[in-house]
Amino acid sequence: MAETQKFTILSFVGGGIRGLMPVSVLNKLYAKYPQIIDNTDLIAGCSTGSIITSELLAGKSPQDIIDLFTSQNGEIGFYQKMNTDPKQPAYSIDEVYASQFALHGTTKVQDIVTKKVLFVTFNVGGLEVQNSVQTAIPWQPVMYTNMIPDHGDVEIAKAATSSGAMPGQLGSFEGNVDGCFFNHDPTVAAIALAVKAGHALEDITAITFGTGYMPDWIASDTHNWGADQWMNGTANPFNNSPPFLMNQVKSSPVLDMSLNGTSTELMPMLAKMLLGDRYTNINPTLPFFVPENTVYPQALQLLQDKGANADTAYAEALVQKYWVEHALG
Repeated sequence: MAETQKFTILSFVGGGIRGLMPVSVLNKLYAKYPQIIDNTDLIAGCSTGSIITSELLAGKSPQDIIDLFTSQNGEIGFYQKMNTDPKQPAYSIDEVYASQFALHGTTKVQDIVTKKVLFVTFNVGGLEVQNSVQTAIPWQPVMYTNMIPDHGDVEIAKAATSSGAMPGQLGSFEGNVDGCFFNHDPTVAAIALAVKAGHALEDITAITFGTGYMPDWIASDTHNWGADQWMNGTANPFNNSPPFLMNQVKSSPVLDMSLNGTSTELMPMLAKMLLGDRYTNINPTLPFFVPENTVYPQALQLLQDKGANADTAYAEALVQKYWVEHALG
């Protein structure tokens, strides 16, 4: 009987500067299992997770990416240049693209031959004129991947930039906005791609790297809330509900609930249902809200410490069995 073809996935969640934590977790695993990246079949990313994915595709080590997040020439320097005008993006999307273009040039997602890859984003649609008639282009989720024909006909730099184009924080990129509007955690999409490519669920193993669990709730009684309260209701008393969009005046509960990637475990729950004991999610709880654009040294150190000290025992067992032993066998 032929040996089953194992398929391994590393999935990186969105979260801005909080991406420092998952790459610190990856660095911990990489120090013990340097084969982990080379032996991964599919790397999936959303938002800051797509930047991590892009850096890995360029051959950067986890420590290189940690240095990117903590360097004045990298993320820290970028986030120190905030525009506080709410009628403009807080940061330049063109600068993000320039850094990604410097990394990959015009290489396209479909040109990647050493690894399967997934970048998630969301196109906001628009209007076009066909035969002198103005026609709507509906918005839609977008997967940039080399696992489906025609879905990889885009520069890696554009795919990664599109995935991180959070409204308010950054302008859109070629009509695309942040992958969180597809899903903050791309793991289930990655599993679906693997199944579509012919891999049986029992042959798929996945590890998700979160950007910090920050529980949230609405403290008020919402029984009689109308549109105004759902849009402008007060944050919970522990200030775990900051404004979702940068330069937004106050929290919007309905936005926070709709885009709740760091405050629920929905995708990990579904991925666990699909893969069982071949799946784990590494997402340490943060003791307080850490903004996506923080530059405070104490917060950055917290993220690194949480990553370096995360419980990776189960992930290590998966890597040993499916990334190392299977590759040797």
